[in-house]
Amino acid sequence: MGRRRTRTRPADPMAIAHRRAAERTQSRDPATWGVDRQSLRLAANAEVETRADGAGRTTRARRLDAFDLFFARGRLTQGALDAVRRLQADVASLHAQGGGVAAYAERVDRSRSEAGLDERRLRAGGRIAEVLALTGQASARLLALLCEAGAALRQGGDWRDLVERETGERLADAQGAVLRAACENLAAAYAILDRRGPVRLS
Repeated sequence: MGRRRTRTRPADPMAIAHRRAAERTQSRDPATWGVDRQSLRLAANAEVETRADGAGRTTRARRLDAFDLFFARGRLTQGALDAVRRLQADVASLHAQGGGVAAYAERVDRSRSEAGLDERRLRAGGRIAEVLALTGQASARLLALLCEAGAALRQGGDWRDLVERETGERLADAQGAVLRAACENLAAAYAILDRRGPVRLS
């Protein structure tokens, strides 16, 4: 005797429509997107650091820069890496624009000026000037260029090209040594700056 077929109730069109609408809404929410795993497998993204959530979705990706790589290989101390991050944060603060595109447009084709800068940016600029003055001329110039241009990202050897242009050094190991020395000099400069206390605005 054959099995008895159970009749399935036809799906409710309204329930289907509600479910699809919820799926569309969820797909538009950036918090649910994660990072494209196929893109991360490309050779160009070999030096991208990723983090996953509890469900295993890649939710954060960050390209490692030259300083991360030096630190990971044991060629840069934690203090030197922290010093570079402080300088990068101050450079980012100095160039931060309040007021969006309109505020940015007002400064196009104008030389940099302290007029209109808020206190946070003034303090960042003061810290940058003071710490680089203590770092040593060659190291300061190199680090300022790396941080300003974002050339520390390892894309086609940008940081090496910059070191070569700035110092004339062509040997890969020597270029690394120059950059490491600059980072250690920066850490020493920040230690002096910290002992002096907060930068005063004139």
